[in-house]
Amino acid sequence: MGLIIRQSLKASISNYAGLLIGYVNILVLMPLVFKPDQVGISRFIIDISGILAGFASLGIGFSMSRFFPKFRTKNNSYHNGFTFWVYAIPFCGLILLSVILLFSGPSIINLLKDGGSNTTDYIHIIIPLTIIMLFTIASEQYCALLGRIVVVNVIRENGLRLINLGLLLLAWNSYINFNQFVLWLLLSYAAVFVADIIYLFSINPLSFIPDFKFIEKNRPVRNEFFTFTGINLLGSIGPLIVTRSDYFSVSSTGGDAALGIYSMALSIAIMTELPKRVILPIIQPIISQYIHEEKWKELKEVVNKGNVNQVLIGMFILFGLWFNADNIFTLMPNGELYRGGKFVILILGIGKLIELFSILPGVVINNSHFYRWNLFVVVICLTTTFITYHFAAPIWHASGTALGVLVGYLTFAACNYILVYRYYKINWLDRNWLKVVLVLLTMLLLHHFIPHFTNVWVDIFVRSTLLMSVFAGLVFILKLSEDLNNTVSQLIRGKFRWF
Repeated sequence: MGLIIRQSLKASISNYAGLLIGYVNILVLMPLVFKPDQVGISRFIIDISGILAGFASLGIGFSMSRFFPKFRTKNNSYHNGFTFWVYAIPFCGLILLSVILLFSGPSIINLLKDGGSNTTDYIHIIIPLTIIMLFTIASEQYCALLGRIVVVNVIRENGLRLINLGLLLLAWNSYINFNQFVLWLLLSYAAVFVADIIYLFSINPLSFIPDFKFIEKNRPVRNEFFTFTGINLLGSIGPLIVTRSDYFSVSSTGGDAALGIYSMALSIAIMTELPKRVILPIIQPIISQYIHEEKWKELKEVVNKGNVNQVLIGMFILFGLWFNADNIFTLMPNGELYRGGKFVILILGIGKLIELFSILPGVVINNSHFYRWNLFVVVICLTTTFITYHFAAPIWHASGTALGVLVGYLTFAACNYILVYRYYKINWLDRNWLKVVLVLLTMLLLHHFIPHFTNVWVDIFVRSTLLMSVFAGLVFILKLSEDLNNTVSQLIRGKFRWF
């Protein structure tokens, strides 16, 4: 786990730099340059493309992680034609997606139009962006399997946001309008994909020639691959719907302006999932390898420690956001237009913590013989999510929609816990997690008793320093994470090994 911590910290440098750039883009320039409805549309374009790309990928990320150890060869980079399947399967998924949208697309468009949304005017952007995102997903996951995630992290987290920053500055100075901004945003994603492909070729000479002889000799692998991909396709739809059905809910009932307010709150809350973006690509191949080699003791250790580390880092980020939510809207240009989404930040942030808690057990299930249970998990999650939407959204509006997402995450976490405990006897709900929950509640309560200061900058500095110091002290004193304690101790003594 120490190796994972070192790799995660190196990857975190680029992610936190990207976080700073993203803060400027989302919280300063976007509300300054565009109206709430335009902010909502731009976010909708990116997220709906991500949903469609995730569906069309046919769960290729999980499939690659599960089956790469069976294809991998140590004496060459050909890996028994694995590269061909990395891109052939998403291409097949793209064809399947096209057929589905051919029949269901008009109904979806009519639903959005009935809610007063103009997002349907950008279909010509969404379609190519979906294709670009689809093959970017495959390329980045391949880099992760080869142990080279830092560079693609820099390209995605920093490069994309720097381009976005430049586009927003051009729009601010009236060199481009909103429609031109969206078009250039599409081209920026294309540039990221090209950069990923160039880097992938540089670290591992690739061949797109399939090795059908290997497939024929390993028929059990072939049969399992197609079964797993088919099941995982259906299983991957659920999380996509749970995490992005909120956009359809808000857009179809409140229009683009309500979507802009909600998407701004989501853009702030989603920073909580940063640990997942850093740790998951690194740890996922390790989990797959341990299951393939039947190293159950090591598997239990990496899941337990990975869960704690992700959640604690996510809590640190969420506290920084929630403690300063009012200050964020005060400093944000036209912030009063978006202040209605304040509690959405907290609700979605807690939902993201629950996701961080359950994501690694989900990886275990996807890489095990029990992945078929994902279908039942999806049905249960969708049911609880939409029931919550039905009752909560009419009462609490955007906050009710956010509550539905949180309930979906909670259901997903409960199902994953039950499955992993039943089949692997891995129980990570020990007393340590009770302490984590108590620290979370303590910090949320303490936040309300610390007085605010009139000056925004003084308030941010004094209250953030005090509250975050208390949180860091509690984590260290209560020894909630052995890895984080050891890392801090090594950094203090100057003995931490970066390479």
